[in-house]
Amino acid sequence: EVMIMSIFKDGLMGLAVGEAFGVQLDNEDMNLKSPVTEMESFRAYDVEGGAYSDDTVSNLAIMDSFSHKRVFDMNDVCDRLCDWINENTYSSVGTLFDISKTLRLSLMDYWNTHDASINGRMEDSKQDASVLTRIYPLAIYSANKKVSEETLLTLVKEFSLISHNNEMAFLGAFIYLKYILYLLNGSDKKSALASVKRYNYKKFFSENAISKFDRILKGNIKDLKIKDIKDDDGVVSILESSFWVVLNTDNFKDALVSSSAIGGANGVRGSVTGLLAGIINSKKSIPKEWINALKRKDYIEKILRIYVSVI
Repeated sequence: EVMIMSIFKDGLMGLAVGEAFGVQLDNEDMNLKSPVTEMESFRAYDVEGGAYSDDTVSNLAIMDSFSHKRVFDMNDVCDRLCDWINENTYSSVGTLFDISKTLRLSLMDYWNTHDASINGRMEDSKQDASVLTRIYPLAIYSANKKVSEETLLTLVKEFSLISHNNEMAFLGAFIYLKYILYLLNGSDKKSALASVKRYNYKKFFSENAISKFDRILKGNIKDLKIKDIKDDDGVVSILESSFWVVLNTDNFKDALVSSSAIGGANGVRGSVTGLLAGIINSKKSIPKEWINALKRKDYIEKILRIYVSVI
């Protein structure tokens, strides 16, 4: 139980530190010559270094909601996310400084409908990778509960529909979830990817959606050159770039420095990469000064501890 709690914490701290590191470098150009290696303050946003944003907040809201309701209730989660926007609940610095476009538009819809299941954006142009960043509480739940594949897919869709209503987003979230689960169950990063590639996605998804992930599922993502890695915030691009980073680095710091050197959507890539790098390399490999800079880390750990105790 203590070991399990420890690995869950590795992932969540990795996500929060990864987001805090990456978000201050949002929309910067690729920089391989002199990449950023410190937690920056007041760079992309007017906040101190170590401030997490919507990706970490989404995880906190989902875990806190489940701890109170004992079920995954996406309306309650959306109410809590609206409280974050309106009242700074879960906030790292008492102010909202960044929110993904898809989540923002979807919560604006929810404010009117109060039905989380009809929020999700269908249009490709509105698809960012924030759908990936909130899947971790489901991974923790599944690692403890051993749920069926059908139930897992239903829950992935419920989690996704907060902001995304699109088969590609569902599949991206499902692939990411499967990879996390293989890691949590003891696979190393290469074996976990091999298992992800072997899985029969045709049971649940169309050929068209699956083909979008060919570079992960059929190719050898590790062997791509950095110039072939896209820097946009789409589900496919962020999943590809995060896998590429963790497969080509062997510690947390190098993973995040490489992730931010790709440029572009550094905040969301930092979250997705940070979670994986945290589990693979453990919280101990996160630079101490980055952990020390992270805002409200005791609060993050407390919400996780309560959540794990009730699932």
